[in-house]
Amino acid sequence: MKLNELAADLATIPADLAELEITGLSADSRNVQPGHVFVAIAGQKQDGAQFLADAVQRGAVAAVAAAQAEFGSPGVPVIRVADPRLFLAKAAARFYGAQPETMVAVTGTAGKTSVASFTRQIWERAGLQAAMIGTTGVETPTRKQYGQLTTPDPMVLHRILSELADEGIAHCSMEASSHGLDQHRLDGVRLSAGAFTNLGRDHLDYHASMEEYFAAKMRLFEALLRPGAPAIIFADDTWSARVIERAGARGLEILTVGRKGDFLALKRVEHQRSQQIAEIHHGGAIYQVTLPLAGDFQLSNALVAAGLAIATGVPAGTAIEALEHLHGASGRLELVGTTQKGVPAYVDYAHKPEALEQVLQSVRPFTTGRVVVVFGCGGDRDRGKRPIMGEIATRLADLVVVTDDNPRSEDPAAIRAEILAEAPGALEIGDRAQAISDAVAMVAEGDTLVVAGKGHEEGQTVGDTVLPFSDHDEIRKAIARQAPREWLWTTADMVDAMKGRPVGDLPEGIDGISIDSRSIGPGEAFFAIKGDRFDGHDFASSAVASGAALLVVAESRLPALGRVRAPMIVVDDVLEAMARLGVAARARTKARIIAVTGSVGKTTTKEMLRHVLSAQGSVHASVASFNNHWGVPLTLARMPKDTAFGVFEIGMNHAGEIRPLVKMVRPHIAIVTAIAAAHLGNFKNISEIAAAKAEIFEGVELGGHALINRDSEKFAQLKKAAAACDIANVHAFGAHRQTDIKLVSWEPLENGSSAEFKILGETVAVSVGVPGHHVVQNALAVAGAAKLAGADLRTVVKSFADLSPAKGRGARHVLDAGRGTLTVIDDSYNANPASMRAGIALLRDTPLAEGGRRIAVLGDMLELGNSSKKLHAELRTPIVEAGIDLLLLGGPEMKALADTVGDAIACRHYETVEALEPALLETVRSGDVVLIKSSNGIGFSRLVSALVDKFPAVSDSGAGQKSREGVTA
Repeated sequence: MKLNELAADLATIPADLAELEITGLSADSRNVQPGHVFVAIAGQKQDGAQFLADAVQRGAVAAVAAAQAEFGSPGVPVIRVADPRLFLAKAAARFYGAQPETMVAVTGTAGKTSVASFTRQIWERAGLQAAMIGTTGVETPTRKQYGQLTTPDPMVLHRILSELADEGIAHCSMEASSHGLDQHRLDGVRLSAGAFTNLGRDHLDYHASMEEYFAAKMRLFEALLRPGAPAIIFADDTWSARVIERAGARGLEILTVGRKGDFLALKRVEHQRSQQIAEIHHGGAIYQVTLPLAGDFQLSNALVAAGLAIATGVPAGTAIEALEHLHGASGRLELVGTTQKGVPAYVDYAHKPEALEQVLQSVRPFTTGRVVVVFGCGGDRDRGKRPIMGEIATRLADLVVVTDDNPRSEDPAAIRAEILAEAPGALEIGDRAQAISDAVAMVAEGDTLVVAGKGHEEGQTVGDTVLPFSDHDEIRKAIARQAPREWLWTTADMVDAMKGRPVGDLPEGIDGISIDSRSIGPGEAFFAIKGDRFDGHDFASSAVASGAALLVVAESRLPALGRVRAPMIVVDDVLEAMARLGVAARARTKARIIAVTGSVGKTTTKEMLRHVLSAQGSVHASVASFNNHWGVPLTLARMPKDTAFGVFEIGMNHAGEIRPLVKMVRPHIAIVTAIAAAHLGNFKNISEIAAAKAEIFEGVELGGHALINRDSEKFAQLKKAAAACDIANVHAFGAHRQTDIKLVSWEPLENGSSAEFKILGETVAVSVGVPGHHVVQNALAVAGAAKLAGADLRTVVKSFADLSPAKGRGARHVLDAGRGTLTVIDDSYNANPASMRAGIALLRDTPLAEGGRRIAVLGDMLELGNSSKKLHAELRTPIVEAGIDLLLLGGPEMKALADTVGDAIACRHYETVEALEPALLETVRSGDVVLIKSSNGIGFSRLVSALVDKFPAVSDSGAGQKSREGVTA
């Protein structure tokens, strides 16, 4: 960008500088890059003009300074302006250019973060792509990025706005702090509407008086909003009348909300512990809304947000209905946990007098015992508020604990003393972690605990050091310390459920169950099941050595275990006993149970369900592919009593195998992902496979649901089977027009997909973090099942964005190939004709670098019986249609495909993976995208390892999978 383009009408630019090429701006000399314009801003402690020489040394080609600034000759042109801050804001907006089409800002002392968050949520509920920027950072449908300032500096702000616009975000809400308004940080933002929440004492270390503080807030309405723009004003605050007057004088459209509001009038409120029922009047209509948040201030914030949404085009009914689905902003009267005595423990960001007063007043209506508050005041900030907050706390709470909260350079004890001067009877505990722990220990049934001051923050600032600290974590740790031991099973319950016989001194309970002596953990029970190749009884001593607390063994093998000294439960058959324990686990749980089967996509769907439901309750799901005659009962037996959602993958190799398993699981929801030629060697045709998969419907609970892929050729057969099992709620999912769980649209992206779903009448925009149409199809089923299971659909949809593929199931490795990068798609764990086609389509849709090739490295598909050669040969069509540049085939069955391909595509066939490996390593080059796919038994995972060993990794989409085991494709 030329200097005259950047600064036209912002400053007088000499003619000889007009064409100067500018690469960026900075107000911090340390961030200057070659070609930058350095803007010298006078701050409270330092004047940027002092750093002109440093900026020039780092590459600044010009500088902007105040007319009165004094400095030596910097060696580059200096442009003088009346207000460098204003120049920076408007120049940054011009430099970055793009912004979301609809921008709104909210100002006030308290409630800004909540209003910005609520507005974004309402927009999303209305089907709009929306974001928010504020104290908690940047939040969009696909990312959440923690921030440091309520209102970022202009360069950061406009870079973010440009990124949001590029991501397709059309609506964005942001906080407008008094600092940000006074320092012109928002002056380049094209605002469509603004809002005011309230005004109270704050930032008087920066502003000379409350009047000056108020004047800074009013810049939003008097300088930044254009005449005629909507101004949503909370009408019940003591400052509201003055705000209305000032906004009216600007010619803004005044829309008031609250008990005194005209636009959204609050007429009645019924407070409950975690929600409130409100009657709201708008435009002659009366709405009754259940807001799932506690506190008058939350309702006030919700009304302001609804006003902003309506003013920017959301239908009133949609906006008001959306209030029933709001989630509180992080650290804003956020329920973190409940003690063993049933006491709710809240975290709130209240660090100023009016905010603390609001919070304590809000929890009083549903507190039958004492209100207990833990709080402190920050150092190097407004000292005058400290005794005020001490008085408020002792007046409104029954037990006050005064502690430290970011003392910074001040003496923490001196800060506490200033609070305690007006807080007679308060306890003083300087260590904030100890204060929280003691408060959790002190509360009794009927009490409410509020830990105020930090909210979402994750640090304690002492001196110049920010120490890791979270009120959330400390509350959870304190609650955990007082909790009684929760066993997975008591041994008494195990003996009863399994009809076993105790031998030795049994422990009170066990923490887990294992069938593998190599991975068993201390305190777990080892079940010595007999497999096809090994008998667990032969490894009993190893299990005990590894810490097993208990052995479950067969009566017939007991004599052979004479030397093993460990508590035991002796049963007739270990596998059958484990199944009985699984049945008991199912009987004791109140969880919503989802079962998944299908020829392809089972594990993908199961792992997606695990991931998206985990944000809404405890989830128990199958490990890896534990979906057979021992994997399902093991997964059931491992299910904790308090599980909220249970997810079970059920597979089969032969007809009749799913039936007994699903009758153990008894799902409320059964999903059939797709029917394809997997395990065809055990069936005559695909119809027989469909019939075997349809056995899953036989175990569905009364009143349950079946979800069937409408795009599958066997849909009619499966639907008929579901009806024969008296399943009243049969749902079709897919792109077909006759679906109630519909894929409306889909667009492939480089590292995922964007899509639109219509889930049982509710339309949502979706970003999926794993590439491939088949993954989107599975996500569609997951969204439908999650909603039917009672999960909040909007929260589910957000979770899709941070999915990542697992090792062997679509994980991507970007490798350094010398002159560029090489992308490897590792899909080496599983293969059948349907998943092969999905993998080939994924390779087709993956972008190529210049000069790169699409290389498919394919291995045998196993268990296809007499149809194997035919099904391998039929892969020719999708490969040719996908425009694959090179085909490398391994394994004897792939010879059929090699023979069929002929001259249509460059192809090489190798009988073994060992022969293929060196050829692959010599063939690949920078720019290539390589798909490696086969059945797991072929051993193609070694090809991935060989590539990763030869070429250094640049990035890896499969990293960090240990915690949740990945999402599979």
